[in-house]
Amino acid sequence: MTKGSGPTLGVALMEYNNLTADYGRFSRADRVGLGSDCIGSIECPASWPFDTVYAVARGGGPRETLAGADSAVQGVTRAVHRLESEADLVIANCGFFWCGWKLLRGSNETPALLSGLDFLDLALSATSGLIGVLTFSKPCVEALLHDQNGIERLRIVGFSDLPSWKVIEDP
Repeated sequence: MTKGSGPTLGVALMEYNNLTADYGRFSRADRVGLGSDCIGSIECPASWPFDTVYAVARGGGPRETLAGADSAVQGVTRAVHRLESEADLVIANCGFFWCGWKLLRGSNETPALLSGLDFLDLALSATSGLIGVLTFSKPCVEALLHDQNGIERLRIVGFSDLPSWKVIEDP
């Protein structure tokens, strides 16, 4: 397939058990995408005012993605490359997909925004002060950013210790 006449958003999805397929293209009128997520969710095509195309990052389940495992990096890379021929912009439904840049940097032709961490260099250069990072797992972000310049200026706050968020680790 090729890019359509109107804008199309590509979404790389974390591998979850509730997904019904690995890939799908949807119009903004579609109420259900690859899962059963409700309107307002990044995974629901009706949340967007334009067409969407979704690809699952196989190998990028919650545990693998949080750990920055090679399978997650490869899954993110495959998903982004699969989406870019049809999308004008590719985003992701998990900030930890930032790990995909290990293989993606310089290899994609379509703009991709995989995580709020994509703005980290900009934030670090825009101020000499501290930078806050709100995340699911503080230890996982610290491991992901261990060799990042300016890490000493980051104030990372995780909420994975909250009981209601344990479901993310064990879908």
